[in-house]
Amino acid sequence: MVTKINGDMFVIEEVLLSINTIRLLGVGGVRLEVDCDEFYEKFSSGEYVLNDEVEVVEFTGESDAEKEETQFRIGLVELYLDQVDKGLKRAEVERIISRHCFKNGHRPVRVRTVREYYKKFVSGNYAALVPNFRSRGGSGWSGKKDYIDFVKQKALEIYFSDDKVSKRSFYNQADELLRQKLGDGAPRKLISESTCSRILEGFPIKSSLNGRLSKRELNLEERRAIKKYRDCRVFAVVELDACTVDVIARDKQGRKHTEVTLYLMRDVRTSYPLAVYVMAGRPSEMGLYKLLEQFFMPRDDAYYDALGVTGIRIVPAARIGMLVIDNASEHFGKLVWEVIRRLGITIKNTRQYRGDDKGYVESAFAILLKRLFGLMPGAKKSNDKRVKNRMIKAEEEACYSVEEIFKHVVDFFYGTYIHELRPDLGFMYGKPMSIDQAMDKELSIFKPLPPPSIDKFRSLIVTMHCEERKYQHYGVDFRNFQFNSAELARYMDKTGEKDVLVYFNPADCTKVYVTKRSDRNGTLIEAQNKMIGVPEISFDEAALLLAEYSGDHIMTGKDYQRMNARKQIKFTEDSRRKTKVKDVNKSVRSNTKKGFHQEVGKALSKDALKPRQVSFSEALHDDDITPSEWSSGHD
Repeated sequence: MVTKINGDMFVIEEVLLSINTIRLLGVGGVRLEVDCDEFYEKFSSGEYVLNDEVEVVEFTGESDAEKEETQFRIGLVELYLDQVDKGLKRAEVERIISRHCFKNGHRPVRVRTVREYYKKFVSGNYAALVPNFRSRGGSGWSGKKDYIDFVKQKALEIYFSDDKVSKRSFYNQADELLRQKLGDGAPRKLISESTCSRILEGFPIKSSLNGRLSKRELNLEERRAIKKYRDCRVFAVVELDACTVDVIARDKQGRKHTEVTLYLMRDVRTSYPLAVYVMAGRPSEMGLYKLLEQFFMPRDDAYYDALGVTGIRIVPAARIGMLVIDNASEHFGKLVWEVIRRLGITIKNTRQYRGDDKGYVESAFAILLKRLFGLMPGAKKSNDKRVKNRMIKAEEEACYSVEEIFKHVVDFFYGTYIHELRPDLGFMYGKPMSIDQAMDKELSIFKPLPPPSIDKFRSLIVTMHCEERKYQHYGVDFRNFQFNSAELARYMDKTGEKDVLVYFNPADCTKVYVTKRSDRNGTLIEAQNKMIGVPEISFDEAALLLAEYSGDHIMTGKDYQRMNARKQIKFTEDSRRKTKVKDVNKSVRSNTKKGFHQEVGKALSKDALKPRQVSFSEALHDDDITPSEWSSGHD
């Protein structure tokens, strides 16, 4: 209601019934407070009248945001007038206005805009500078309520009951059904396709069980790895993954190979790369183990010397709360199910074909490809989209070994990348922030639990190769061989228990390590292969030789030696051929696996009870026979 008082226009801003007062707002921000009884008496006397001479738009008063913006604009106008009176140049005025905007946390305002504010202020005073934030946007869905209810009903009947219907098809059907309902009076546009899509997305997830999806399909689709909230603590959620490095490398003999794998662990809270490892060969459990070993190692001088880098600092390890991994085959072996779970780490698997479930580690791979791997000599992909195949140039350029690639990755991550300012961290902390600074800030607020010792982690490697067996009177049957020792027989005779756990090194079929299933002390007894003369080869190689054997009798240790010698002769003949990249890749994988199995063998034999070694020494004059003295037996 607009009131005319002594020729000035006022609107009722607020009615304060508690104190019986009416607050009026006039042009230029003038406020007038009148007693309610007096206000009505003035109308009765004719001193106050309603303004019926002009059309007045309904006024509801400014919002808090509009009041704040108006006061800021008035301040800008006053500041502008002060600088003009001083006779400053335009550049100096712009600098002063920009500084004023920055201090008040406001976006920069140009001098031209301030001049427009000044013109409006002169002609209309306070009311001319009041912004109309309330007019932003349209009426939204309020005017489409009946249409939306109709579409929701049809969505349950059509879209969520038939998997053949797409969103576009459902929109066309819903639009036609709605027009049939309204008849000839239907407007040209009833509801948009985007609105229809938002309606479908707003339905509960279980709506698809009406016939569009089965319960199993819905569970597979909606399985979540972890909701990545930025408000979690450091080390609470860690993502881990492996990717193939698109760089051709050279081995120690100078041969080129194409299989190089990068393993990475990244913290979700700060995006800090907790551990990185580069290894020759395809993704495997061995690489996963080496990455975790890299993470749990103490950050001493020996650690940095092994990396081959100087002048960098890597945050020490801590206990991980949850590890997010994908559904790769190497993540379903005993390393994950035995070693990681024994450390108290919760495992979460991502959905299939959804890299966004572990977006932090995937983004790191993209950054490495763009800023490091794509620039290295031997890069298999070109930054020029017109170059489709770069393999020939890559083979000519290749000069880095896997160790050198690993060193460059560590130097890039911890020497450059974590010290760059990140916009997302700046928004989270309210000031420019790098990954390294964010990690330091979080560790100054909250300290996670300390990690297990590196020796404890390495001791768990033996659990990766363990199987259950029954102990017999002749020993243990395992992988086509029999194993036993005197120490094992005495150990098993103490309780008469038959259930045992067999720990083995896959690369050595000459011995295994046995313990009782109920033995909480973890006593390991070394048991030797009862087949005399069997060569020190892997169990897989022994099985292959057994499959190739075609003799009449049972295969003996000598037969294994002869079959293994034939295999080595074939290797010698094949080595005279011109090496191919495929053969080099196979050789590199074999060498990597051999080194890993050596670590397994050392861990097994470290605390195991070994058989007593019996040694024979030849006496002097061994062939001479000295008869005993004759005796009649009566002496």
